[in-house]
Amino acid sequence: MIQRYFTAILFLVLFLTTAFAGLYIGQSYLHSDTGQHGTHGDHWHNMFHERLQITKAQEQQLLVIENRFHAQRTALENEIYRANQQLATAIRKDKAFSPQVQEATNKIHKTMGELQNATIKHYFQMRPVLTDEQNLKLEKMVTDALESK
Repeated sequence: MIQRYFTAILFLVLFLTTAFAGLYIGQSYLHSDTGQHGTHGDHWHNMFHERLQITKAQEQQLLVIENRFHAQRTALENEIYRANQQLATAIRKDKAFSPQVQEATNKIHKTMGELQNATIKHYFQMRPVLTDEQNLKLEKMVTDALESK
């Protein structure tokens, strides 16, 4: 019995750690931000423009991609928030790794995967707008961020 609770708690801790790490990477490193979401996004957006030397024409093309991604990301983040609330309620109520806890956990996991996929697709949607040199720099920024601890 104790083994089961230990396994459940360990799973939950590992899952939440992985989920939040994925969210952090997705929000912080795999997309540029339009300046609407706070200082870290602003920093990434400015670094993106500075390092890649984005032209005004590219900026206009990227803005369409950014706005579309922003709407999608916001919807997924809101879904993750609601699933986290559902998980918190289930943990408080059930005090065990119940079907409701599992359901909420699965919903978070599924939505985090959707956010990660949307973020990666967003990265690839930007590539045609950039020059070969800019794409190499962006790829290095993204892969370095993914490989860092």
